[in-house]
Formats: sequence, structure tokens, C-alpha cells
Amino acid sequence: MTTIWVVCGAGRGVGKTHLAQRLCEVLPEATCAKCGRGEPKPDKPANFFTTQKQLASFIAASRPLHEHIVVESNAWACSGEGDIVIYVDAVEGETNVRSDARALRAKSHLQVAKDASAGDWQTVLADKLPDPALCEAVCAVLAEQQRYLQRPALAVRSKVWFVADDTHALGPGVARLLEGVERHGTLRQAARTAQMSYRYAWGLIKAAEKQLHRRLVLPSPGGVGGGRSTLSAHGRHLLGVFQRVSSEVADFADARFAAHYHKEPPDGQ
Repeated sequence: MTTIWVVCGAGRGVGKTHLAQRLCEVLPEATCAKCGRGEPKPDKPANFFTTQKQLASFIAASRPLHEHIVVESNAWACSGEGDIVIYVDAVEGETNVRSDARALRAKSHLQVAKDASAGDWQTVLADKLPDPALCEAVCAVLAEQQRYLQRPALAVRSKVWFVADDTHALGPGVARLLEGVERHGTLRQAARTAQMSYRYAWGLIKAAEKQLHRRLVLPSPGGVGGGRSTLSAHGRHLLGVFQRVSSEVADFADARFAAHYHKEPPDGQ
């Protein structure tokens, strides 16, 4: 049975698309779609629709193929057809909020807001997700989104990549693919959740392996779409190192930024 997740929010800039994509990364056999105005951007979901009718057709066609479908649409949230509706509150201090924000929140099962807690999310998800580990993974994504909403107006961001022979070997893109293979068991699904074509994802992995002179992903023959894949021992180890180093660098950058930024300027102004 397919679970329909719906992400809605109080307005622009609250991170609805990012949240939908992150959910797709942790939910097994998941795909995502967005219904909105204008034209889709390169870093936005490939399944972009401008009418609810188009979105409904996509969902109907995707049900036999996917265990989870994540939809970004305020209108779909209002329809009450989603199995799990997530409302994302406005960034603290934001005044440009949708007139129907309160109604959207009332329609939702989960709220990502300043006053929400992991306990609230776990209570709701426990009735809808039988796998405790999956429930925990979704709560971690919601907590990440909550921190984004509470971010200061000015912040620091850092990016880590590994080099071999002074050449880029592994960065966030390859790491996301390795995470996807570890979680889903196929490179094809890992590419889908990372919003990449299979050919592009395969090329990234092969380029990284060539630069590192080590296998990262081990394919298994047979099966639909080329069979399943697993991480090599070195791939799993390298992914763990990348995740730990990235987290430590981000924490260090946040701490140093806070220490320097909050110092009084020389003239006290």
C-alpha cells in the first residue's frame, strides 16, 4: 500500500522543497512531485506540475511503482487526501505569511514549528509507520528542518570534499549516492532520491572510484533495472568518515562564527 506524504507551508522560503527531497532520501522506494507555478528549476523535483489534475494523474500512475509518494502542494493538503500531511511554519520573524496558513496547519498531521517536539512527531508516526527505525529517520529530517526555521538571519555554511592527487574525488553528491545505496540497496533508487539521472549517478561513482583506485559500490547481477547494489567495505568506511568530518567541520564553523560575529564592533555600533 502506497503512503502519500504532503508537504505544505506558511509561505515561500520555509524549505518545503528541501524537506520533500530529504523525505524521499530516507523513505524506501519513494518519489516526489511538486505542484506550483512557473517553470521547474534544475535543482527542483523533476516531477513538476502546474495543475492539481496533472498531479492527481501522476500519483495514480505512481502508486503501483512506489511505496511512498511525497507531494509538495498546499492545495493537495487542503483537499485532505494525503495520508501524512506536514505543515512547515514560517521562519521566525517572517511577516509575509499566507492568509490560509492557519487552515493549512489545522489540516496537517505533523507540524514543523518552533513549538513542535520530537515526541509530538513520534506519537503521530508510530500509528502510520510500523518500522521504528524509519520513524526515527523521518523525525531526524523534521528536526533538521526545524533547526533551519530557527536559524539566525546571518549564518555560516561549510562544504567538505576529499581529494586524491590534488583532484576532486568525493564530495556531497557522491556521498548522497552512497547513502542512498546503503539505505535502498540499488544505485538506481539512490539516483532517483538524489534527483539525478541513473547515467549521471553512475558516472559520478565511476569517476570517484577511478580517482580513489578503489571500488565503492558493488553491483549484483540480475533483477529488474540491473539488480541490487551494496557498498564495498571501503565505500562504507569512506562514507562514515565523510559524514563525521562534515559534521565536525560544520560544528566548528558554527562555533567560530558565533564567537567572532557576536563580538562588539570597535565603535560599539
